[in-house]
Amino acid sequence: MKKPYDIDALLDEVITLPSLPSSVAHIMRLVSDPQCALSAVAQAISSDPPLAMKTLRLVNAACYGLRQQVGTIEHAVVLLGIKVIKNLAFTATVFDIMKGSVESFFLHSIFCGAAMRALVESGHPNSQVQSGEEAFVCGLLHDIGKVFLDEFLAEECAEAAQLSRIEQIPCYKAEKQIIGVDHAEVGARLARKWKLPDGIADGIACHHDLPRCKIPVHQQVGAMISIADFMCIRAGLAASENTVVVVSDDAWRMANVTSPEIPLILDKFFVALPTVRELMTLAT
Repeated sequence: MKKPYDIDALLDEVITLPSLPSSVAHIMRLVSDPQCALSAVAQAISSDPPLAMKTLRLVNAACYGLRQQVGTIEHAVVLLGIKVIKNLAFTATVFDIMKGSVESFFLHSIFCGAAMRALVESGHPNSQVQSGEEAFVCGLLHDIGKVFLDEFLAEECAEAAQLSRIEQIPCYKAEKQIIGVDHAEVGARLARKWKLPDGIADGIACHHDLPRCKIPVHQQVGAMISIADFMCIRAGLAASENTVVVVSDDAWRMANVTSPEIPLILDKFFVALPTVRELMTLAT
């Protein structure tokens, strides 16, 4: 077995995290500017043909219920709005990274995004994750570190998966034992490289281990991700069979989710699944 890594050594010696595509990075900069003109966003999308195609497919999707087909990017941007465009560009990039992943992992990541959205839209936003779009990104990215661990350390990941099954421990603990670093740490570093808000990066980092983050409101994001992950696994939407999931009492407390609310949040989650499946098809 190779020596255990720390996160810095792992990223220096083994794993290379991807940058955002230049066109997507440009769109992110544009939509982050309150003074940005929609025409500039439309022009940036038009310069990326695959993203332009996905934008038109999205705006013409059945879930929007438009009576007439939209044929221009400019019109699509006006109808969809800046937040949806930003989410689409970002999500399409993540989907490209996950393209070679096992389907169950891919679906789990998407549905965890939907579960996070259900949590936020059921009255549980915080200062770091205030909208359904931001919540979806958190859930979508929560396990992205597994993609890079599997790509660069396939043998060690297989060993960690076996350890998790045999000892019935969560996968992140098995990864820490075998590799020295878990997928949440790697995912958080990718979020920082992509210049996502610190609260989202920290939330990804601590979603299995809340004390890893020291800022309470960032811990709350991690608690929300932990609960969204739990919802998906209990609903039969796990990334792999026999997944061991543990949500601490602190996570429920920090997220301020009470027992009577859970059925309502789950209802909102299940109602959204058909739309999520449709949007997933459009963004791939």
